[in-house]
Amino acid sequence: MTEQELSVLRQIQDVELKILVELDRICTKYDIHYTLSGGTLLGAIRHKDFIPWDDDIDLDIKREDYYRLLKVLPDELSDEFDFVNYDEFGDHFCDFIPRIFYKNCKVHNSFTLDGGKSNMAGDERMDKIFIELYCLHDTCKGPLVKLQIFLVKTIYGMAMAHRLGKKPTDHYSRLQKAQVKVLTAVGKHVPMKTLCRLYEKTVNLVKTGKGNLYFKPSVPIWVQEKNVFPKDWFDDVVRVPVREYMIYAPAKYLQILESLYGDWKQLPPEEKRRPDHFKLDDVEIW
Repeated sequence: MTEQELSVLRQIQDVELKILVELDRICTKYDIHYTLSGGTLLGAIRHKDFIPWDDDIDLDIKREDYYRLLKVLPDELSDEFDFVNYDEFGDHFCDFIPRIFYKNCKVHNSFTLDGGKSNMAGDERMDKIFIELYCLHDTCKGPLVKLQIFLVKTIYGMAMAHRLGKKPTDHYSRLQKAQVKVLTAVGKHVPMKTLCRLYEKTVNLVKTGKGNLYFKPSVPIWVQEKNVFPKDWFDDVVRVPVREYMIYAPAKYLQILESLYGDWKQLPPEEKRRPDHFKLDDVEIW
């Protein structure tokens, strides 16, 4: 990346940290538990910062804590921020991921195949910097979690028909691409509201506290199986540094990183060290 791109990326990261600090304030006040997730967790442990080329923040939150958070966010979230749940984009699909946006900016996301000129929902809120919340749902080993994964993949594939702009499927296998082609053909005839209801029923098949695993279903089809974790990995939390802030991470973060990335200390090839959420040549922050 050029010096200019690195400077813009740093500004995006600064805004995302601002959103995270606001969320941490609210969660601390109400004893709501969240933890760093995915690449954000990897960056905190490996770099004590973002991954240098990363442009997003991902958080995990247990289902019971997520529902508690939903109750307090409307009154607690500062006017600079906007919470948007995954089912609040009308007839369009922006993944099954709740997000908190920073209002005082304008960006183009790079999820689409048209160079980032349009977003997946045709919604100006998606042209803001955001962080993502991933809900951990109780599930059970064996046939039940396999059934949930199958159903969520099916629902997700049908929902992909409701994107205004396409999202790259580079990571999908040839078989998965063929499956998505069939599912999107069917999904065009199923309203997005119906798919959201089916998703909610599927991910909540096991009552809170009754499962022996956590399932993170809001991820793309190609990583569904990897996002099933032993519950005890999330029993305890620790604070880890992200720049000058101390942020919650699962105490068993090493097990999580190894399950997701294998040799997580190894850097990817240099050509893959690029941000993948926002276009760095079109960012305004005020």
